[in-house]
Amino acid sequence: MRARILAAFVLLAGFVLALVVLPLGLTYASRQQDRLLGDIERDARVLASLVEERLEEGDTTSVARVVDDYEVRTGGRVVVTDDLGRSIADSEPGVPTGRDYSTRPEIAAALNGTLGTGVRPSETVGSELAYAAVPVASGGSLRGAVRVTFDTDVLSQQVRANWLRLGLLSAFVLAAAGALGWIVSSWVLRPVRQLTTATDALAEGDLEARLDLDEGPPELVDLAGRFDTMAGRIEALVDSRDRFVADASHQLRTPLTAIRLRLDSLEEQVGDRPDADEEVQAIAAEIDRLSQLVANLLGLVRATGDHLVVGPVDTDEVVTGAADRWRPLAAEQGVTITVDVASSAAAAVVSGGLDQILDNLIDNALDVAPAGSTIDLSSRVDDPGRVTVEVRDHGRGLDAAACERAFDRFWRAPDATPGGSGIGLSVVAQLVERSDGTVRLLPAPSGPGLLARVVLPVWSAAPTAG
Repeated sequence: MRARILAAFVLLAGFVLALVVLPLGLTYASRQQDRLLGDIERDARVLASLVEERLEEGDTTSVARVVDDYEVRTGGRVVVTDDLGRSIADSEPGVPTGRDYSTRPEIAAALNGTLGTGVRPSETVGSELAYAAVPVASGGSLRGAVRVTFDTDVLSQQVRANWLRLGLLSAFVLAAAGALGWIVSSWVLRPVRQLTTATDALAEGDLEARLDLDEGPPELVDLAGRFDTMAGRIEALVDSRDRFVADASHQLRTPLTAIRLRLDSLEEQVGDRPDADEEVQAIAAEIDRLSQLVANLLGLVRATGDHLVVGPVDTDEVVTGAADRWRPLAAEQGVTITVDVASSAAAAVVSGGLDQILDNLIDNALDVAPAGSTIDLSSRVDDPGRVTVEVRDHGRGLDAAACERAFDRFWRAPDATPGGSGIGLSVVAQLVERSDGTVRLLPAPSGPGLLARVVLPVWSAAPTAG
């Protein structure tokens, strides 16, 4: 934007200069030429009056003295001809008299009784000449002509000097326009940059980002105030949501625990009544499901909070630790957990995030893994700067549409095992996103099952905060 503002100022100044400077330069050149020709014409008429009587008397010596004196005083060349156009006197040293000048257009015009002025190139001197030729008449008879010429080098130098002055003035004006554009763009862009920084901070989870702008264009100051109001409302809404979910989840634990204790007491009182015992077991399963839902809600709140910090995690160690934690439970279901670690890299993950990610993925895999099957955990570096962690089961799998929807909150497959909450994968997605990674569910590469692939940045290539 700064470049566009500077370009606008400079182009506008250049356009105005073109409208002003070009006419000034051309007008100056034209006036200087007209002034030079006017001066030459005046001098030619004065010289014609001075040599008039001398020509009538045939005193060529006096005529030569007059033209020589003019050449010494002004530097202009004077040629005096008779009525046939032959030179009588020439101020140019070394040029003999008697030369025929009748073919010169200005001399021919003067011998015809008219004034001849202008600027024309001269092959003799190799430059342009400004000239004026006037007739010399006495007693109604044409006696000859007087031509005064000047080299236009002086005129050209004056015109070039004027163009140089105008060029320097134009450069100064353009520089001033650029400096003014820089000042204006800085004044305009400073709040824009602050707004961009605050917006980025808000987008990254810093809900306390504010502008507090009181300088700059009024429109941007007003926009900054609206941004601060919006950010404050977002912070209040997010804080209210987090408090509500956290408080509700926390408050639900106590009555759920009490219900569970009373249910255990009821189970002892029921004794050997099969019908009542079946109902008690069903209620207990629902309570366990509700407890798991509360725990998942708390995990979701933590995964979306603004307190998470990205840090280095030994991927191989975390994967191995997760396998060790879940092996006893997997063994009870007749499932084996295998580990293949070869990343030798530290992944950038939010604090405690990779443990939660693996716990949720392994828990889901155990729900669908048939007895006698395996759950395969692995970690490796496929691309420079990225660590891939995978959890693969040998269950019934999901189709492509279900793989896409699986990360939606509370979504569960139609044939899913009863008892799940549908939040675990949402927690995984949030933690991976906060770690600047990606997560996908894919059909197993061979045989039945589902492959959960998590790709995380290597610590050296990752930002330091989420």
